[in-house]
Amino acid sequence: MNNVKIPDGLEYWPCVDIAECLPYQNYLPGKHAREALYGKLWGILAEADNATPLGGDGSDGTVEEPSGRLDLDNDDKAGHWWHKLTDAEANAIVQAYAARKNIWWGKPS
Repeated sequence: MNNVKIPDGLEYWPCVDIAECLPYQNYLPGKHAREALYGKLWGILAEADNATPLGGDGSDGTVEEPSGRLDLDNDDKAGHWWHKLTDAEANAIVQAYAARKNIWWGKPS
């Protein structure tokens, strides 16, 4: 359990997208901490009963439209497992998310 508030918008992110797309490793000390969080995120996906569908052509359980990946009922979304993170893990993800938002949308003036 952590005391870190999940940033607005991150609740839509599946654990695998956080594991593979956010540079949280830059904000964790040591290889062990980085590998532990990476494994925890993939473990969450493995345990999910209602994971976010992959993008695709609509066959084999995939979805064509990006909106098909936004359902907050998917239990691999951050809002479902955020409480399982330590403070250090949650802070690393928050910092990585903020850094990426600055790149994607520009730094606030």
